[in-house]
Amino acid sequence: MLDPKPGRTRNIPRPAKLLSSARLFDAWRVSRDAGSKPGRPGIDGITSQNFRAKLDSNLRTLAKNLRDGTYGPSRLKAAFIPKENSDKERLICIPTVRDRLVQRAIIDYLVTTKRLPIYNSSSYGYIKGRGTKAAIARATILRGTYDWCLKIDIEAFFDRIPRSYLKSRVAAALPSHSLTPLIWRMVDCEVRETPVLKIKLQKQGIKPGVGLRQGMPLSPILANLVLAKFDRAIQRSGIEMVRYADDILLFFHTKEAAKQGLNFIKVELGKIGLDIPELSDSSKTKITAPFQPVDFLGREIIYLKLAGRYVAQVSTKQISKIKLQLENDYTYDVRRKEGSTFQETLVDLWKSVSSYFGIYKDAYNYHTLDSELRGVARKIIRGIFVDIFGEDVLANVTDDGRSFLGIGQLEIPEPVNDLEL
Repeated sequence: MLDPKPGRTRNIPRPAKLLSSARLFDAWRVSRDAGSKPGRPGIDGITSQNFRAKLDSNLRTLAKNLRDGTYGPSRLKAAFIPKENSDKERLICIPTVRDRLVQRAIIDYLVTTKRLPIYNSSSYGYIKGRGTKAAIARATILRGTYDWCLKIDIEAFFDRIPRSYLKSRVAAALPSHSLTPLIWRMVDCEVRETPVLKIKLQKQGIKPGVGLRQGMPLSPILANLVLAKFDRAIQRSGIEMVRYADDILLFFHTKEAAKQGLNFIKVELGKIGLDIPELSDSSKTKITAPFQPVDFLGREIIYLKLAGRYVAQVSTKQISKIKLQLENDYTYDVRRKEGSTFQETLVDLWKSVSSYFGIYKDAYNYHTLDSELRGVARKIIRGIFVDIFGEDVLANVTDDGRSFLGIGQLEIPEPVNDLEL
C-alpha cells in the first residue's frame, strides 16, 4: 500500500480544541511526569521538574504552537536496554516532555471516543479495563478448554511495522480529522543519530523510515491499530486467541488444527508485512501438547495433576531472574557509586520487592515468591553489612540485633494495588 499523500491533510483544520491548554493540563495532571517518578528528559534536556516550574506558561505556549501550526515533534533520545538471552539490546526512544504531553492528550481523546477500531475480545494489551492480569486469566481458562496451544511472538514487531500501512489505518479511522497529520508526524519520529549511534542502530536491525519507535506514549495504541485487521481475521476464523501486543497464544482441539492455524496466521501477518519465526524447538513459535507448560507474560501456565486444572504461576526461572536482578542492583558498591545512603537503599529495596509482590500477586505460587524475595532481601542487607563492617563484626551481633538490622527478617507490607507488567 502506498504512503498516504501529504496533500490530503493540507485543508484539515488544526486540533486547537482537542489540544487546548485545558486539555493539555488534564493530560499533564494524570501523567507520570507530574508524579514522583517522572520520565527522563528528551534531547532538549528539559526535565519534568523544569517543565512543571513554568507549567502555565509552557502549556499556553504549547497550545498556541498547536493552534498556529508551528508545533512539531522533536527527535527522540535513544536508550538501550539489554535483552534477555540475546546479544541485542532493546531500543527505547525518549520523547521530550512536551511531546509526551501532546501524545498523552491525543491518547485521552482516542480512548475516550474509541475512534480507533482496536477493541475486540482477543486484544488485552494497552486496552483500558484489561491488562496482563485479565490476559493471563483468560489464557489459563482457554488452556483448560483446548488441548493444544500455539505460542507466537511477532518478529521484531515494533521495529518492522510498515509506516505506510499504519498511516493508512490512521487515516481510515480518522478521515479528514485534525489529529491525523499530527499522528502521522509522530509515526515518522526518529532518534537523533550520531555516527556511533548509527552503527549501533544498524546492528540492532533498526532502519530509518521503518517501524514504530518504542518509548513514545502513542506507540502501544498505534501498534494495536496495526494488528486490528489481523485480530478480526482470527475472530472470523473461529480461532480462540489471547493477544497482548505481540505476545500471542492461540488454542486448538487438535495438533493438526494448530498447524493449520499457524499457516493461516503467517498469511494474515504477511498481508501487513510482518512475520513470525519458523516452528522449531529453539524458536519462539511453539506448538504445546496437552498438559505441557506454556510461558506467557511472565507466567507459566501449568497443569496441576492433583487439582485437575491449569494454573498460572511464576516460573522458577523467572523467580531466579528477579532475585539475580535485585542482588545486582543493590550491592554496596553499586549503591555507593549511585550516591545512595543506606537508608535510601533500604527504602528502594523495599519498593522493588513490594512492586514484584504487586505484579505477581495473582500468581498461584505467590507465597513461594513472597518467601524467596524476602529471603534474598535479607541476603542483600547482610551482604551490605559484611562489605562495610566485615564478617567478623557481623558474627558477634546477637539474634535480636540481627533481627533489628533486618538480617534475620524483612517485614514488607502487602501492596495496596496490583501493578501492571
